[in-house]
Amino acid sequence: MLIREDLLLSSGAKIGTYTKGQFIFKENTEVHSYFQILTGKVKIVSHQKKGREFIHNIPTSGDCLGEIFLFLQHQYSVSAVAMEKSSIFILERSNFALILKNNPDILLQLYKCMAENMHYNYLMNGQNVETPAEKTIKLLQYLKNSNQLTASNQVLLSRQEIASLTGLRVETIIRTVKYLQSIGTVTIVNGKIIFE
Repeated sequence: MLIREDLLLSSGAKIGTYTKGQFIFKENTEVHSYFQILTGKVKIVSHQKKGREFIHNIPTSGDCLGEIFLFLQHQYSVSAVAMEKSSIFILERSNFALILKNNPDILLQLYKCMAENMHYNYLMNGQNVETPAEKTIKLLQYLKNSNQLTASNQVLLSRQEIASLTGLRVETIIRTVKYLQSIGTVTIVNGKIIFE
């Protein structure tokens, strides 16, 4: 957790409850608050032509959302959408600035968090000439390295979510997963992907 719950609450944070599919913030809207997930899972998305959605990241409990925009004078260039029922701390921008001013250790943690997000984006966006299999393996390896798989290496994402994270179509991911299974990179158990 980037900022302790007690510090958030004593600094004026409120807790918002969001249902699956509900927006926390939307593209092209003003930035007013810091968001940190108490419970739940959220997807950070861009909406593309023909209604397609590109998932940039899937933060979970303890992660913050859209924090980079608090340092800019721009509107959100992405949306945050609850993937399941989620409780989220909401802290006004000015109170967030005071926390950072009075707690330089939190600022350092924020830098690390933003650097990890940039690393992920560089990793995933540097794959323009890679095959679908290479893109999928790179994503699965990142999830494994960042402890986002179960203890048995089960992928906790649907094929649609994998497609949205890699910029591929779900049909391509289905074929790719079958190919990866045939070469022993993944196994399928009860429809779930296990990364070897």
